[in-house]
Amino acid sequence: MTKFHFPNIKKIDIENFSLYKKVDEISINIDKDVFCLVGANGLGKSTFITIINYALTGIVKNPERNFSWYKSISGFYTKSKSFAESYFDGRIAEKDYELAQVTIEFDLGDKEYKITRGFFEPDEIRLFERKVKGENTIYLDDDTNSSDLDEQYKTHFIKDSGFSEFAQFVFLQSYVLTFDETHQLLFWDSDIMERVLYLFFGLDSTIAKKADKLRKDYNAYDSNFRNLQWQITQTNRDLKNILNANSSKPLAEEDIKIAEKHKELLENITLLQEELHQVAKEIQECDLNIADLSIKISSLRSEYNEAFNNSMAEETPVEKDEELLRLIKEIKSRIFSDEPVQELIEKLVDYLKEQKRKNNSIDPRKSFEDLTVIDKKLSVEIEKQEEFQNRKNRFSVKDEELYIKVQALNNEIKKIESENENIFNFPNNTDESIELIKKSFQDTIDRLKEQKEESRVKREAIKEELGKLENEMSKSFLEAEETFIPKFNFFANSFLGLEINIELSSNTKGANLILRVDDNKRSDAFQLSESQRYFIDIALRMALLGIGTEKANLLIDTPEGSLDIAYESRAGKMIADFSDGNFSTVMTANINSSQLLLELAKICGRDRMHIERMTNWTYLSEVQNDANEKIETAFNEIERRLDNE
Repeated sequence: MTKFHFPNIKKIDIENFSLYKKVDEISINIDKDVFCLVGANGLGKSTFITIINYALTGIVKNPERNFSWYKSISGFYTKSKSFAESYFDGRIAEKDYELAQVTIEFDLGDKEYKITRGFFEPDEIRLFERKVKGENTIYLDDDTNSSDLDEQYKTHFIKDSGFSEFAQFVFLQSYVLTFDETHQLLFWDSDIMERVLYLFFGLDSTIAKKADKLRKDYNAYDSNFRNLQWQITQTNRDLKNILNANSSKPLAEEDIKIAEKHKELLENITLLQEELHQVAKEIQECDLNIADLSIKISSLRSEYNEAFNNSMAEETPVEKDEELLRLIKEIKSRIFSDEPVQELIEKLVDYLKEQKRKNNSIDPRKSFEDLTVIDKKLSVEIEKQEEFQNRKNRFSVKDEELYIKVQALNNEIKKIESENENIFNFPNNTDESIELIKKSFQDTIDRLKEQKEESRVKREAIKEELGKLENEMSKSFLEAEETFIPKFNFFANSFLGLEINIELSSNTKGANLILRVDDNKRSDAFQLSESQRYFIDIALRMALLGIGTEKANLLIDTPEGSLDIAYESRAGKMIADFSDGNFSTVMTANINSSQLLLELAKICGRDRMHIERMTNWTYLSEVQNDANEKIETAFNEIERRLDNE
C-alpha cells in the first residue's frame, strides 16, 4: 500500500500581510501537537489556513468551483494557480504588494525544507533550501532565478515525498489534509473520493495517475455518447418535421478533437473576458476613489493654507489698515465741517480694541498643533491616493496583458474555424427536394449512430481498464481494512458515540466509500446533521493519514455555528486523540466554540497545545470591542484549562 511523506510543518513567517494590521511580521513555531488560532469572526482565521496551503502548493482553491469542473488532478492544479492573485488582492494593501511574502519550514521524510513565496507569484519562489536532517549542507543549484527555484522545489518534493507528480500532493493537501471554510466533503463526492482512494490504497502513485487519466477519458467518452444520443433525437425530430437539412454534420474522430479544442478555446476566452471585465471594474473603482480623494486633498490644502495664514498674522501697519484710515478721514472731515465726531471716535476706539483682542488670541502652540493635525490628514489622503494610483497602474498593465491574450485566442479560434469549415459551417439544403432532404437526415442519423457506437466501445474499453485498477485497489483496501477501518471507527465513534462502519463500493461514477451508522446506509449528506457530516468527514481524513503516512499536519478551519452543543466536547476529544506526536493539528476556532476549545485544552494541557490570540495580530471591530470583556474572559478560561486549573 502507498506510503507518502507529507510536510511536517515547523515554522511559518508571514510578512507585510495588510489584513493583520497590528504587526508587520508574524512568526509561528508549530512545535506542539495542537496549534489553535483563536479569534472572533472576520479577523482572518480562514485566511491563515489558506496562507499555509499557498506556501506549500503555490495555489489557492477556488471556493466557487467543484472538483468535477477541473476534470482531473492535473487540471485542478494548473487551473487553480490564477485564483491566488484574486484571493489575496483584497487582503494585501497596494503598498505591500511586492513586500508581502510567506516563509514556511517543514520536514519531508529525512529532508528539511525552507521556501519563501510572494503572494502574487504562484509560479515563483523567492527562496528555496533543502538539506538532510542533521547536516549543514544545503542542496541547491547556484545561479537560479525564482521560476527555476519553483521547478527545483517541485522536482525535489516529488522525489522526497513519493508522489509521481506535484499535482497529486496539491490535490491531497487541498482536499484531504485541509478541512477549510468551503467544507468540501469526501463522503458523497465520488469525483474526489475515487481519486483519494487510488492515492491511498493504490499500489503506487503512478497507478493513481493512470486511474485519474482513465476517469477523465471515461467521462469524456460518456459525455460524447450522451451528446450524440441527444443529436440523434434532435435530428429525428427535425426529420419528422422536415424543417431543414442543417442538422449537425457527423464528425470524424480527428474532427471531434478539433471541435473539442475549439470548445476549450471558447471556454478559455470566456474566462479571460470575465477577468477583463473584473479588471475594468477595478480600474473604474480606482478612478472613482482617486477623484474623490483629489477633492478631499484640495479641501485639506485650502484648510491648511488658511490655518497657516492665520497663524502667521501680524499687526497691520497704520498706513495699510484701510478701515483705520477710513475712520480717521471721516473724523477729519467732520472736524473741518464742524460736525460732531464723538460717535466716530468711539467706533475708532472699538475697532482698535478688537484688533488688539485678535492679536492677543493667536496661540502659536495651538496654531502649530492645528497645522500638524491637518498635515497628518493630508498625508493620509495623499498616501491613499497614491495607493489607488499604483493599484490602477497595476490593473492597467494586467488589462493590456489580458487583452493581448484574448486577441491571441481570438486569432487561434478564427484560424481553426477557417481551416475547418466542414466542422463549423454547414450547407444549406433548403432548395433540395424533400426526398434528398430525407436522405440527408437519414444519413446524418446513421452516421451519428456509428459515432455513438464508437464512443460506447471506447467508453466500455476504458471502463474495463478502470475495473482492473479498481480490483487491484480493492485488494489493497481489503489488506488495509484491519488497520484503516478501526482507525476510522475510533475517531468517528469518539465523536458520534454510535456504531459506524464504512464499506468500499463501485458504480459507473467510480469507486467510493459508503457510510453506515447503526447499520443504516447514509448515501446522502442530508441524512446526517451538519456537524455530524463535517466531523465524520474529518475522522475519515484522520484515518487516511493514519494508514498513508507517518507524519502530517491536519489543517482544520473549525465550522462556525454548525457544531451541536452536545458534540462540542466530543469534537475536542477527537482532535486531541488524533494529535499524538506523529500527527499534529493546525486549526482555527471562534472564541465562541468554548466547549470544543475547553475540552481540547483540558486534554492536551500547555505541553501539547498552543493557543494563539488573533487580537495580537489585528483589531476587533467596533461591535466586537463592545464584547471585549467577554472575549478576554473566554480566553482566560481556556488558559486556565491549559494549566489544568
